[in-house]
Amino acid sequence: MDFASLHEDERPREKLLRLGPESLSTAELLAVILRTGRQGEDVMALSHGLLSRMGGVEGLARASVAELMQEKGLKAAKAASLAASIELGKRIAVVSAGEKKEWRSRLLSIALETKYSDRETIYALFLDARDGLIDEAELSYGGMTGAYLDLPVFFRRAVRAGAYGVVLIHNHPDGSRFASRDDERLTEHVKKALGVLGIKLKRHYIAAGGELFPVGGAEDEEPPRRY
Repeated sequence: MDFASLHEDERPREKLLRLGPESLSTAELLAVILRTGRQGEDVMALSHGLLSRMGGVEGLARASVAELMQEKGLKAAKAASLAASIELGKRIAVVSAGEKKEWRSRLLSIALETKYSDRETIYALFLDARDGLIDEAELSYGGMTGAYLDLPVFFRRAVRAGAYGVVLIHNHPDGSRFASRDDERLTEHVKKALGVLGIKLKRHYIAAGGELFPVGGAEDEEPPRRY
């Protein structure tokens, strides 16, 4: 529908003020942020086109500022406003997930933090004898298809933390919830090596699409529920 033909009350900004932001579609929310269209295309058409080209809201959330600025009609001001809005949404989601000081809640935070990441990262959470979270570490930062875990560094960190238990988590940038054979081998190797040190591997999780999926071979079977 032509934006100019919309009744004033049905235009995105006016609709938001009258009915609240939850009443708007994703394209309408985007139109409020962008404010204006481009030559030959009104703001609603620009918003629908941008979502289509970017692969929906998830694709938009993955886009860098440089990628946004490559879109015709998205100059520095519009691209900056859009990138800032997306980042604010990500931070709000992380704060909501991290309100509880407990390792399962921290896992959920990491799952949300890495939801739109295009690189694989491995994290460890170190637990005390009562499963309290005492320390955490970002152990590696890899590429799209994998990340290297420096095992000696990991084991030293666990010992120095005085950990009784460890939880591993790594993200899959492609969104796959399934463990690879390498994931399973790593889990078994870490479990055995930690056992020699008197430390228990609670669980190894895959973070994919903001959710958590366990890798076999450890103790805790039930993944934390997403928020």
